[in-house]
Amino acid sequence: MKDLLIDYSNNHEDISQPLIFWPSVMILLLSVVGIMWSLETPFAFSDVSPILNWGTLFLMVMTVYCFLISFVLAIGLIPFFISTIMLFLWLENLGYSIMYISIYGITFSLYGIYRGRRIQNNLRSVIEDLQMIIIAPILLLSKIYTKLGIHIFDPTNKRR
Repeated sequence: MKDLLIDYSNNHEDISQPLIFWPSVMILLLSVVGIMWSLETPFAFSDVSPILNWGTLFLMVMTVYCFLISFVLAIGLIPFFISTIMLFLWLENLGYSIMYISIYGITFSLYGIYRGRRIQNNLRSVIEDLQMIIIAPILLLSKIYTKLGIHIFDPTNKRR
């Protein structure tokens, strides 16, 4: 876990405008979940739960992944995941098209990711950020934990 966060963090040392870059990364994650939320789901999903769809399934898989790499970080991400589900349920009740909002969100976030970089201002770095979309919220939360003095890593425990 620590190596994964260090590698991801090292790839993001060239960020010149973090107030543009990091919100863009989070908007990208929300937009990807929104697009998955909008995809048609099998009837078996509605038998399990009325809110089960590809977006909530993605968030559940992401939660399990987070628990596998760090229990403390996974607990911290649960409110974000719940807020994401509540946001999309709210948008659905208002009658907004989550698919269109998500497409606009992806366009806006990719531009923000591109503009937020200092040196590697190219398509390759944006594609790498797309590939690491699951790691970004974990890295942000680990930085917040560090600033708050919450220790995530125990050097004696290799599993964390």
